[in-house]
Amino acid sequence: MLVIKVAGWVLAVLLLALLGLWLYLERSLWSRPSTRKFFALSNMTLLQKLEGYFYGVRADLYLRPAVWPWAVKHLEGTTADQYHGKVITRGDAAKIIRLERPLNFAASEKVIPYPVARSIILEGNPPLAVMDCPCRAQKADACKPRDVCMVIGDPFVSLILEHKSANARRISTGEALRILEEEEKRGHIHTAWFKTVMHDRFYTICNCCTCCCLGMASFHRQVPRITHSGYLPAASREACLECGDCAAICPFRAISCEEGVPVIDDAKCMGCGICVSHCPAQAIELTRAPERGMPLDIDDLI
Repeated sequence: MLVIKVAGWVLAVLLLALLGLWLYLERSLWSRPSTRKFFALSNMTLLQKLEGYFYGVRADLYLRPAVWPWAVKHLEGTTADQYHGKVITRGDAAKIIRLERPLNFAASEKVIPYPVARSIILEGNPPLAVMDCPCRAQKADACKPRDVCMVIGDPFVSLILEHKSANARRISTGEALRILEEEEKRGHIHTAWFKTVMHDRFYTICNCCTCCCLGMASFHRQVPRITHSGYLPAASREACLECGDCAAICPFRAISCEEGVPVIDDAKCMGCGICVSHCPAQAIELTRAPERGMPLDIDDLI
């Protein structure tokens, strides 16, 4: 009898906690329109929908365990298949932002080499929003500006706007392109993110720095959370000024200088293209690298 009473009290506390969390996130007993659209989007399980909803509305809280040593040690390696990013060039990111026609397809494993969460479903001229980066939110001295994570397409854009997630605001195509350009000037890479509990789909383009990005930190701990862009840089020795800027800016530590000349370690390089845009002599160019995968270039994929 005592065990039954204790179990009843535990269940009651859990239900009250869930109710409190719901009221905190929705500010009402009734769900918002964007919440209803999110839950109706696919046939995921209720638990998956609840997890995706919490992630969408409060990604900063959702990601907090990713900086806890215990969680990093015991859980990090089990999540890459369900939550992963694709390195993309600024040009390929711009094509998604400028999209004028609807897309609905599952990228091949040559593009997104994971068994799940590979779908790209967007309407033409998809709505765009930017919010504070949930990774940078984990650090008091994080890189600035913080509003560099761009959510693309509904119901995800409506979800973060209606819930005022992380200072989310709607942006134009021009502002989105400006964010990409400014982040690249800072040496930050562009990544497209896919997640199972976001209905197995692409939902955001993040601009990632080595000091704050939890995905890059995971990658540098040998967790395959970020996949290759499908490009590799090639440097012209004749055009090179031997300035060393490419080696200094490379976020993957894939470039070294030997007698002033850049040497690119293809095994370390993820094909982000930051070295190309930061070369004052335009001595580096990106070329397709099919042995490392296919780019997320929507012109080629549809």
